[in-house]
Amino acid sequence: MACEMACGYHRDDGFALLSACIVTYRTREKKDYFGVLLKREEDLLIARPEGTEIKRIGVEEETDSSQEADASAKPMLLREACDLCKDMDLGPMCVRFCPVDAITNVE
Repeated sequence: MACEMACGYHRDDGFALLSACIVTYRTREKKDYFGVLLKREEDLLIARPEGTEIKRIGVEEETDSSQEADASAKPMLLREACDLCKDMDLGPMCVRFCPVDAITNVE
């Protein structure tokens, strides 16, 4: 969660996870399974070990009614969009502070 901490600090000058536009999450089905949600201007970027997915904000998708919706995406819609730390000379804080180099800056 170092990326979340760095992003929250960049946005609020304090360690406020609710200010971060990037969030790490773990699924209920798999014990050691982590992913990342990133809020951008018009979509959510969802990065998982098996690949990435982009979901447009405000676009309803057809879902299987037997699957429980992932509630972790809903609070993301209330957050500010990522600006790639454009005011930082050294680039995005989440990339700089990811301890496992799982995040890269690809514009």
